[in-house]
Amino acid sequence: MRPQTVNEAEVRAALAGKFGEAVRYAAEVLVEVSDALGNGELIEVETAHVSGVSYLTIGEWGIRFLENIAKMGARFKVLTTVNPMSFDLGGTISVDGKTREGQERIMSMLLSMGASTTFSCAPYDVVAAREWTAHAWAESSASAYINMFRNAMSDKLPGPLALLAGLTGWAPYTPLYTLEGRAPRVLIRLGKAELDPLTAGLLGREIGIMAGDRIPLLRGNVKFMNEESKREFAAAFSTYSASVFAVIEGVTPSWDKYLAVADLVEDVTVDTNEILGSVRNADPAASDAVLLGCPFLDVDSVLRVIDYIRRRYGDARARVPIYITTSRFVVEALGPLVKRMERQNVYITGDACLVVSPYAKRFRRIATDSVKAAFYLPKLHGIYVDLCRPTQCVDGAFS
Repeated sequence: MRPQTVNEAEVRAALAGKFGEAVRYAAEVLVEVSDALGNGELIEVETAHVSGVSYLTIGEWGIRFLENIAKMGARFKVLTTVNPMSFDLGGTISVDGKTREGQERIMSMLLSMGASTTFSCAPYDVVAAREWTAHAWAESSASAYINMFRNAMSDKLPGPLALLAGLTGWAPYTPLYTLEGRAPRVLIRLGKAELDPLTAGLLGREIGIMAGDRIPLLRGNVKFMNEESKREFAAAFSTYSASVFAVIEGVTPSWDKYLAVADLVEDVTVDTNEILGSVRNADPAASDAVLLGCPFLDVDSVLRVIDYIRRRYGDARARVPIYITTSRFVVEALGPLVKRMERQNVYITGDACLVVSPYAKRFRRIATDSVKAAFYLPKLHGIYVDLCRPTQCVDGAFS
């Protein structure tokens, strides 16, 4: 269960520049961060995931950082995936010339280093993060997802640090990479609930606020209705908590091992019947756009939305645009369906995130089932958000 510690001789060789200038620089930073965290150890990781690759969020200073690394001859040592961009390659989510030029430079540099060619906030769709394997992921919702639902191990890393981890295959050794460091500290009792994406996100927000920087143990008769529900729970929890791990009895793989080492200092009960109270006044029909897919939807979730639209509204055109964000692999798998849905004002976009794109500013009010998007859209763009179940959001677009 304990990740492999990096050989000291390998670290010394990297610091001496034997593996190139980029690895030397990455090793220096990782050693300093590891020393600052206390134990000074580095562990080997199987994959890395870099967040903060949208031009909107990192700007010119982020590009300079990437350019300096690229000039050193940087190449990723382990499989490294990256977060979504500010525009999609299909041209639906369009941006101004400066943003596009900056985004293309970011994309070009990351690909030159050997990054995966998919830009997604759900890298677990392409990475088989197995139980007890160590990873260096910077997207908090993705780290929380593999920690909770696959029992893989990743801390919440800053984007630049995850990039350096990808160059070396190392990450600072923190408690979250140990069984004992993942021991639950607070027991949260839940009532019976079947969680759709919205209620899963609302529960994740509530648990995240209550847990703070502690790892919670969730106990109760809770069922995730589908894959999207799990993603929304992980995304909301990690948005509102300093932690990226929670143990869900009966759901998290090897949850019984965590129960055995738990040190529960608090015991609280959450009334799951009350978690919808914050959205009773939502009015999706008043929104001028719908966003589904934060985090990105997998192909089954996209098809479920399409099936609902076709059964309920036939070939009718939505009153306001519906944006379904996913990876380019899903877009390619859907083939002609993508163009067919565009005729109904439904846009399935690949590798782009509306939340980190200036494209979002054209809307004043967006309906979504994502609690994470509801947190960031007002902060980044000043947009009012209506939280609704996926079907309610779609109905609002067609009403």
